[in-house]
Amino acid sequence: MTYELAEGVVFTRLPFGGGVLVEGATLALAECTESQAVVVQDLLGSPETKPEDGFARDLLESGWLVERKDVR
Repeated sequence: MTYELAEGVVFTRLPFGGGVLVEGATLALAECTESQAVVVQDLLGSPETKPEDGFARDLLESGWLVERKDVR
C-alpha cells in the first residue's frame, strides 16, 4: 500500500530541520520535527513503509495523508 498527500496538501522540508504540511484551501498547518518529517518522506516514497508510527497514523486519520489509488 502506498500513500500520498491529500488533495490540496503540500509538504515542505525546512532548512533548519523538520517540515511543515499546509492545506491550501484552509491554510491549516502541521509542523513536523525532523524525525516526523522523515516518517512523512518514508511514507510518501516507499510502498513498503507502513504507518506504524503514532504520528503517521494521526496524519492518516486526520486526512493529511491518504491511501494512493492505483491507476491502471
